[in-house]
Amino acid sequence: MGAFWRWLPEIGLLRLVLGIGRKPLFEYDDHYVMLNDIGRNHFYREALENFLARTLERNRELYPKTNMSVIAQLSAQVDADTLGRKADLLVTETFGTMQGDRLLKEGGEIIPAGGCQYVTLVQMSEPLWSPPSWRGFNLSRLEDLQAMVGASSTEHIKLSKRICVLELDLYEATPEQIPKNRTFWIQMQQSGTIDAALFDWDIWADRSKRKVLSTAQGSRNFAGDVAWGWLLQPQEEAAEGWRFGDHPRRQEVKAGDWVQVAVEFIATGISMHLRARSVHAAGGLEADGMLPPVSSPSRLHGIPRQTIKEANEFLLPVASDQERHDFYAEALQSAVRELAFRPHTLLDCSGNAGLPGFYAAKHGSLRSLVMPGSEHVASILQEIAEENGVEGAEVFAGDPRQMFDVLLPEGRRANIVVVDPPGTPLHGRSPFAILPALRKELLQDTGLVVPPLACFEVGLLESHELSQIFSIPNGTWEEVDLQVWNEEARRQGLLGRMVPYTKWLGAHSTLRRRWLSQPKCVYHVDLNGYGRAPVSGEETFRRPLAVEAAGVVHAIVGRWVVFAEKGPAARRLGAESAYEGRDLTWPQYVQAVARADTNPGLLEPLPVEAGAVQQLKVTVRLGAAKVTGSAGPEFALQLVGTDHDDVSARRGDSVRRASEAPTEL
Repeated sequence: MGAFWRWLPEIGLLRLVLGIGRKPLFEYDDHYVMLNDIGRNHFYREALENFLARTLERNRELYPKTNMSVIAQLSAQVDADTLGRKADLLVTETFGTMQGDRLLKEGGEIIPAGGCQYVTLVQMSEPLWSPPSWRGFNLSRLEDLQAMVGASSTEHIKLSKRICVLELDLYEATPEQIPKNRTFWIQMQQSGTIDAALFDWDIWADRSKRKVLSTAQGSRNFAGDVAWGWLLQPQEEAAEGWRFGDHPRRQEVKAGDWVQVAVEFIATGISMHLRARSVHAAGGLEADGMLPPVSSPSRLHGIPRQTIKEANEFLLPVASDQERHDFYAEALQSAVRELAFRPHTLLDCSGNAGLPGFYAAKHGSLRSLVMPGSEHVASILQEIAEENGVEGAEVFAGDPRQMFDVLLPEGRRANIVVVDPPGTPLHGRSPFAILPALRKELLQDTGLVVPPLACFEVGLLESHELSQIFSIPNGTWEEVDLQVWNEEARRQGLLGRMVPYTKWLGAHSTLRRRWLSQPKCVYHVDLNGYGRAPVSGEETFRRPLAVEAAGVVHAIVGRWVVFAEKGPAARRLGAESAYEGRDLTWPQYVQAVARADTNPGLLEPLPVEAGAVQQLKVTVRLGAAKVTGSAGPEFALQLVGTDHDDVSARRGDSVRRASEAPTEL
């Protein structure tokens, strides 16, 4: 229930405390979405009654009596000595941290005055954490990795009402007053399967509870959704004693059923864990006593937090992506056909839950070496292989670049290597990072890479809501001047860099947007050639983008696409999918756009006309030329005019990069 901002104002002496995290100040899903969260702004403004000027220097005339200083510290590191004295008024979004005892003087006021944590039992619209079978492969063992996850606005069906599980009066509450756990009875409103518990909350400005700020679905604008996000905890039915089984068991319910819910509060209410069980398991509607202190299934104990995070935010959604598995199966079949000899060894370095390797071993009789990064994931994949009768598949945990002798001793090399698409969010698994070493040490000279081809496609997007991630539209909120934020964003290079962004930009996002120019490939990569020779340097070229609809361009959006084989009819895999899990696992990249003559504090979008052809200047940096240390090409994009502004540039561009892409594409 924390927040990036901590507001700590005092009468006569007003301080704004900015939390310092690992991310840059002007990064996506940070301060901009909070400044553009209109519901939050109105809530605090009304509660403060014009007490707080948000941007001091621009608003002294409106608020002549305001005196503000800035303390760049986490609120937990601030005390009365830092302030000089205790505050008359405490304004905070770090709910549940009990700051009043340390920072507020006797009789002082707190905004918000209190709040309540709510829980709703839901059924997911798609099996994000319960992978279905694919071509006869049973993947249910992967459910053992389910845990608490942060998600985007994932589609779901509400099975129960929204109930309050913890209410706090911030004037009176102390850490000692928060129970270790509580039980509740919830009656089901619909029939279905309890897949997850959805957490959200309300806060109120004062004890009258008349002015409420909520994170419940539908209560915020897009910026508010991004600022607060969602918290979904996958659920499995708890048995007697609230214990979990060796493997998850889904809880089927009917409308009218009663389900008992146990909530364990961790770290004095800052986080919590929920368990649910049916009436039959509970033995009736009697109240429970103190619960055993079990915050997660024992099978997750000892697994590194990063492994669980990657499993829930990437591995499990990917394992349920049937279209992705079909793509890799087709790409593997194409690679086998292309080889002049029968391949014997495949190295699977992808994050596809081992399926490419298992498929090749079972249906192609190849020796498959599957390489997940975690020992815990490897043990589960080994169980899946054994349960599905996959012979000839071996599972190793680790980085293939560091296990040459173990994987292929005596100088043997693989015929096919399987990698993730470029841009994969899986740490250390970018094909650009691993292919040079694999080609040098593990892949035969005639060996093939799956997928073989990739391209970076770019389109022009109109979306006022998207602009709220990187700017203050119009530079103001009501009469408050916030242009300094846009000026600072521009000073820090906002218009010259692409930022990876996932979860809120996919086909299932609540983001309202319109493609003015459909995404088009501007840079191709032959993954079978990548890594054969060191690459470095910078090149710049231009690409025409045909504008299909009139409007205003707020951003250039890019994303990678991969192809199963060469040829114009090749199957492709990209960001767009009917499967919602693709939104969570396929990054897209955003670069802000503004008119060349726009006021630095306004960042006005670029107007375009239907039928026009915009010239896109593409700068690609490789090796030592890159600004960041990430592997692979790094892009900087710029719209430099329409076709009639620079016809000669386009003519020259058509011959400048004759080798940019295979002719089959």
